[in-house]
Amino acid sequence: MVVVCHAAFFVGYDPSLWHQTALFLWLHGANLGVQLFFVLSGMVIFSAHRTDIGHPTKLRAFLWKRFRRIYPLYWIFFLATVLWHHSVSSSSDSYQRDPWVIASGAVLFHLFSTETNMVVAWTLFDEVMFYLCFSTLLINKRLGAMILAAWVSASFFFLFHSGSYWPVFFAPDHILFALGMLVAWLLEKGSILQPRVVLFTGVTIFFICVVILGHLTNGTTVRLFAGLGAACGLLGAVNLERRGEWLMPSWIVLLGDASYSIYLAHFMVVSTIAHFVFRHVHYLHVPNLVWMAALVFSGVGAGLLTYILIERPLLRNLSNRDWFSN
Repeated sequence: MVVVCHAAFFVGYDPSLWHQTALFLWLHGANLGVQLFFVLSGMVIFSAHRTDIGHPTKLRAFLWKRFRRIYPLYWIFFLATVLWHHSVSSSSDSYQRDPWVIASGAVLFHLFSTETNMVVAWTLFDEVMFYLCFSTLLINKRLGAMILAAWVSASFFFLFHSGSYWPVFFAPDHILFALGMLVAWLLEKGSILQPRVVLFTGVTIFFICVVILGHLTNGTTVRLFAGLGAACGLLGAVNLERRGEWLMPSWIVLLGDASYSIYLAHFMVVSTIAHFVFRHVHYLHVPNLVWMAALVFSGVGAGLLTYILIERPLLRNLSNRDWFSN
């Protein structure tokens, strides 16, 4: 969905390219895949580490697993982005050469700057904050619950207040991590009634939000409703899978395995191909949706190659070096 959103940006929104605004408006809502990701992340982390809560000896292993999952592959693309911005000097992106922006990007934590070097990296800042808050549950269950509650409550507060710096630490989207944890807790309690109805309701809410978001200027409320739809969809889908009523095809499993690589790799590829194609072959009378499809398949394909050639071997190697396992 995020690849579709960015491909739509280059075909539909960027005034230096095709600039098909109507197409962009209809597909811009695909960026709600990020909200689905936040809910899914909360669900997966809680499910995977539920038994670690209240056990401080599990903290080092938790942090190591989260580190190896996020940082090594990210640093490859982050370094390439930094080198690119230093080699191509432009006043419009001068902030990306700021030392604080680079330092923040390297650690995925905002250090006196709210900017990011990589377009897609902003979600990883939120993800790392969630990991840090969740890790306090392992140290002390009660203290961790208070910290998580305070973090989510502050995110509620910034639904109605804005500022220049602190909202990046307490963004409304952080509520969705808690929503995902709630889904995981409900899944622990057992099966739900009418999982197909719950799945259908969630998917319907989610895709209504996808359509609506492209035509709104302020989509915070829509994004949160999309997260609610995603939560219902996941709750229903997992129950159906557990019952053996829903089996995922292997190609979808592969896309899921490669999703992080696709997320990191696609923007560079889609951007490069979009500008090259428009500059050299835009005069061909090819429907815009064909260019869209070409950009989407290129972005996804690049991500799959990154996963097969880089991420999977890298994770396999790092998994065999669990220096901090207990």
